[in-house]
Amino acid sequence: MTRALALVAILLAASFAGCAEPAPAAPAAQRPVEIAADRPAPGFAEVATGAAAPPDLGATTAAPPELVPGEWWRIRFRSPFFEPTPDLVRVVADVTSEGYLVGMPHERWSKEAIAYHAPAFGDIGFDLSYAVHNVRFEPLRFPLVEGASWTTTFGGTDYVATVEAADAHAATVRFEATPSQPDPLDPLYAALSPVEGFGSMRLVYDARQHEVVRFESGIGTWEVVEHGYGFEGWVTVPRGIHVAIDHGQFLAHTPGGPLVARAAQVEGGFNRLTLLHGIFSLGAGAYRIRSVAPDGAEFVTEAVHTGPGLTVRFHEAADPDGTWTLEDVVAGAGGTYTMGMAYHQYDVRLPDGLRRSDHSHPVVR
Repeated sequence: MTRALALVAILLAASFAGCAEPAPAAPAAQRPVEIAADRPAPGFAEVATGAAAPPDLGATTAAPPELVPGEWWRIRFRSPFFEPTPDLVRVVADVTSEGYLVGMPHERWSKEAIAYHAPAFGDIGFDLSYAVHNVRFEPLRFPLVEGASWTTTFGGTDYVATVEAADAHAATVRFEATPSQPDPLDPLYAALSPVEGFGSMRLVYDARQHEVVRFESGIGTWEVVEHGYGFEGWVTVPRGIHVAIDHGQFLAHTPGGPLVARAAQVEGGFNRLTLLHGIFSLGAGAYRIRSVAPDGAEFVTEAVHTGPGLTVRFHEAADPDGTWTLEDVVAGAGGTYTMGMAYHQYDVRLPDGLRRSDHSHPVVR
């Protein structure tokens, strides 16, 4: 059953891996805090990023890029599992002693993007590594040389990364999941894996754009369509992203009924949480996920499937620390999955770097 739940999680850009120790609280702001009266109105509008930059011909695959505050990328994400997503804009909001802090323009905040796991938001290392399900994912290892190989983990699955091709400015890296023991549920994996090569991933890194410019996996593909510098305005950042809720229910096993209820604890001083609900079925069935926040707010996803299907919904909660109540109703051959990614959300204004601590970014979609 554990492997079946793992597949459900992978299908939903996550994995049914046990949570690591709670992430430490984000460092205190090192710059003055400003609570501005001119914060933009909530919305999901086009973002004026400025002109795209020409390729940086001085950057190579021999060493990690040197990112600067205000550097940005416009990214197009497409997935067979998720509804069409507007282009994402990633912005370097700050450079710290440990790496980069990457967020989204305030008026283009997307709670869904936090759960995709790639591209990365929040705390990113100088080598462009970052935490996925509380474990460091190493997409690149410099220098990038053809034939080089290393092991890494993405969403609870171990991978062997191999540089398939590399020159002075670009490299292609393939990730193959490490072999696992045969399991009686392997046919279920095959039934729920509509994408060829589901267990593998591939990325293209372009040093001239300072980033991974294309990433392919079983959950979707994204690519950079523009890259530039000098972004101005408020950038919303999610610090210390921590998978605090990671729960799935495959088939009903509660005596006397299909309802399964349990409690989950979220702690770490977080002020925002992206909640993903996923329902999958192999046949006819009725399903319901209900997540109740410590303040009593309820987030519910329901689906009635007449055959194989997948339903994914995203929710967003403020001040998530405390005890959550998780309820799953599985009445059919299928299952449910809930992932809660908690983080410290605040805004950084570029180019002066002032921060506002009111954390009142609204749910815009």
